[in-house]
Amino acid sequence: MTSKITIKDIAREAGVSVATVSYVLNQRDDQKISEETRNKVLHISNLLNYTPNQAARSLVTRQSNSVVLYYKYADSILARAEQLHTISCLSQRLHEQDYQLVCLNEDSIEKFDWADLILTLDIDNDSFYKIGKLNFKPLIAIDSFINDPLFFQINTDYVALKDQADQFFNGDTYSLLTLPINNQERYEHISSLFPQLHIVDDMRELTYFEKDNLLLIDESLNQFFGNKPQNLYCPSFHSQKGQVILNAIEWAKKRQSDKNHNLLVK
Repeated sequence: MTSKITIKDIAREAGVSVATVSYVLNQRDDQKISEETRNKVLHISNLLNYTPNQAARSLVTRQSNSVVLYYKYADSILARAEQLHTISCLSQRLHEQDYQLVCLNEDSIEKFDWADLILTLDIDNDSFYKIGKLNFKPLIAIDSFINDPLFFQINTDYVALKDQADQFFNGDTYSLLTLPINNQERYEHISSLFPQLHIVDDMRELTYFEKDNLLLIDESLNQFFGNKPQNLYCPSFHSQKGQVILNAIEWAKKRQSDKNHNLLVK
């Protein structure tokens, strides 16, 4: 977007009056404006990269190359190992682009003005919006179905995954074995596609599935079962997904609203 953004543009996108936008941006508390409307105006002004004057714009464009990653601290050893694996892969990809990654769990949800951007990893929608209300920074959901056009969300293409598994197992029964899923919307989507879905909460449960045909998407589970011919391993985090995350980061920082915000990775 090359032309300068005005409060009229924000008002049009938010479906509110210009006066309402002005009241919100100037933090007028003498006007009765709902929290939902206030947050919508702030998010759209952030998305469109609106700044009221050149001095404010210089503050916005000053970047620290810091990315915050929020995630829910896992209870099981296997889930923690998977989190560490994902964070390690993500950190490496970000480091290659000169970003610094700061990892925080849900107990640390607060305002971070110094960060350029915020990522979340498999968190519930309530926590996602809580982070969004506190931080008017570009916010991207990884492994979460947020389904809000204001935010980028990056998920595995589970429909394509099912097609790949069906072809691999060629009519034989198989189970999708995976670790606990925090985002309820993502869990419901996966369970609707895979009737034989098993969530592993305890390491001791794994022995029950040693002779089954398994579809695996977690590195920690794949290492436990090894390269058995009856198993198909399709990692949930791989180089292509890392690149999609990097692309979304650049688009979000530049407020490129013309990009597809629902990014599915095969």
